Amino acid sequence: MLTQTDHEELLRLAALVRANVLATPRDPAFDQVAEAAKSLFGAMAGMVTFVDADRQFYKGRAGVDIADTPREVSFCDHCIAYRNLLWIEDTREDPRVYDNPFVTGAPNIRFYAGAPVRDADGWLLGTVCVVDIKPRVFDPALSDALKALADVVSSHLPSGD
Repeated sequence: MLTQTDHEELLRLAALVRANVLATPRDPAFDQVAEAAKSLFGAMAGMVTFVDADRQFYKGRAGVDIADTPREVSFCDHCIAYRNLLWIEDTREDPRVYDNPFVTGAPNIRFYAGAPVRDADGWLLGTVCVVDIKPRVFDPALSDALKALADVVSSHLPSGD
């Protein structure tokens, strides 16, 4: 029997399929959003990601060359579970990610901030996020800017009609 959480995840994954972002090439507009996020934060990398059942796909990126990662090492998966902006000041001190291989080894990520990307029905499909190799205290202006960039990506997703 499916739990409520399982059912919601299946509906979220169905919304991700409807958005038609996974089986498509990297999007130059999303690269621009990733670059804007990276520049705003002066961070090591900015990304636009979408999270499916097993993987996180980078549909826009600046400062990283990888196209996807397993979901179990995805910081963005925590953002989706949290259902709101997620700001991790120091990854070494956060129990959700302190043992993540990207924290314990190269590239030694110390900071993560991600804002959820939602479809027109409100389903959380991915994030606009930044990572860096130095910790950062919460900054309300930067968090608002990251949310605004996520809203830009959300507005470019196809509607569910």
